[in-house]
Amino acid sequence: MSCRMTALDERSVVGPILIWLDALEKDFDKAFVDLDLLLGEIDSDQADLVFESRQKMTALSGAFAQLVHKAQTIFQCNLRQEAELVQLRNDLCLSRSAHYELERESQQLMLQVHSLHCQVHFKTAPHESDMIKKKLEQEILTFRSEIRPPAKLRSEVELLRKENKKYRQMILAMQNEVYGARLAAKYLDKELAGRIQQIQLLGRDMRGAEHDRLWNQLEAEIHLHRHKTVIRACRGRRNNQKHLPSPPHHDYRSLRKQKGVGQIRSVKLVKDSHEGLGISITGGKEHGVPILISEIHPNQPAERCGNLFVGDAILSVNGIDLRTAKHNEAVHILSEQEGELNLKVVYVAPDQDSDDDGDVMVETQGGFVFNLYEPFTDAEQKLASSSTLEQTTSSCSSSASHHSDNNNSIAERGAVRER
Repeated sequence: MSCRMTALDERSVVGPILIWLDALEKDFDKAFVDLDLLLGEIDSDQADLVFESRQKMTALSGAFAQLVHKAQTIFQCNLRQEAELVQLRNDLCLSRSAHYELERESQQLMLQVHSLHCQVHFKTAPHESDMIKKKLEQEILTFRSEIRPPAKLRSEVELLRKENKKYRQMILAMQNEVYGARLAAKYLDKELAGRIQQIQLLGRDMRGAEHDRLWNQLEAEIHLHRHKTVIRACRGRRNNQKHLPSPPHHDYRSLRKQKGVGQIRSVKLVKDSHEGLGISITGGKEHGVPILISEIHPNQPAERCGNLFVGDAILSVNGIDLRTAKHNEAVHILSEQEGELNLKVVYVAPDQDSDDDGDVMVETQGGFVFNLYEPFTDAEQKLASSSTLEQTTSSCSSSASHHSDNNNSIAERGAVRER
């Protein structure tokens, strides 16, 4: 009976799936025929183009047919697995119910055995039987009074632990959202000020080299601040430690005159064929920032090298320029390099901010003071830390999308400021 029900359920699910596939196939056939008729209207002097187009259409049709066939196969496999899952659930329910029935039956048999013992004692020694009954009842009550409070406490502790874990994850996610929002807001405020200055520059009656110099200087300042904002997102609250290491003599105070821009450094990195570089990168031309090292993984070539730091901008690798590379292009180029890698990197020290220290105290209306960025464990912090970087990068990239043609590397910005 169960097999028949499974087969019926399977057929009832297959019906809508096949109808959906049939409708999709009809749409594809209609579009294919329309395209074929459209190609037939092309002039005969472009027969080569028509022939190549029909070959591509044939290949496209074959690929679509294979896709439909694979989809049907996957649907059938899923249906069989779902039917097996339903059967296993039913078997589990039956086994659990049988186990419960056997436990109740064993308890009932045990009570019957005790009752028979009491009856035997009642016939031989009536007073002793009453004493045994009272003793058993007293022991049961004592056992219940001893076992019930700890059991209740255990259940309450388990419930509180689940709630605590849920609320900690919520608080951590909200902390990262607040940190990213505050970081993006500060960046957008400064970029807005720079754009207002550019608008004011457009309103002045100024032309020629002086106008271009002031415009490029404002644009360079905006790009530099965008660069620093993404670095702060990478370094600010990524670890429990207060500050991640930075290159020697590359702190903000040492680079104050250069507006935080350090010297271009040459770094040699050696990796085996079975290893990766041991870094995670962010940024790219589409985000309006250079290729930045967002994380250095432990026990990997980048960490063993000792000369790469979170926040370094990778300008080139083995002579390949990455200053105008997009994110996916940079990932592809870096992953192709083998053996010894010669990197050109530059570090920009981000501006100091109270949010980076993780000690932002907030006072409620009731007078309770708490830390806005309450520290969590490494596992919890790493679980949600990527959201801050993604939120900040998306804010910077959305603001940089209108100015992507003017996006230069950090070295070029320094050259613009020197001019």
